[in-house]
Amino acid sequence: MRASIEAGGGFWPPLTADDYAGQDLTVDQVARIVDGSTPHPGASLTEPAALSRPLGELPATYIKCLLDRDEPMDAVQELLKSESWELVRMDTGHWPMFSRPRELAGILHRSAVRA
Repeated sequence: MRASIEAGGGFWPPLTADDYAGQDLTVDQVARIVDGSTPHPGASLTEPAALSRPLGELPATYIKCLLDRDEPMDAVQELLKSESWELVRMDTGHWPMFSRPRELAGILHRSAVRA
């Protein structure tokens, strides 16, 4: 990732259509994503965030998209032990805003009401 950001002049390049394979997306959805994609500012991936308190104390809903893998990364599993964090699983790929927009909107709404 860092090499891609450096080669991109500080930006992480957009993914290609092939990168979306196996993610519960239609050909049209992939085309829409690829056509609208822009480079991602690299610093948002490489620079630390300034938090007002420890991450585990911040209210959060972690949405685990199961096509990526069944369980969250170890660091996330630790954060989920906090009473402030909630785990929600979705049986889709990494882009539920395209593959399951209504389901995702419902999850986000419930999370906002909970906070």
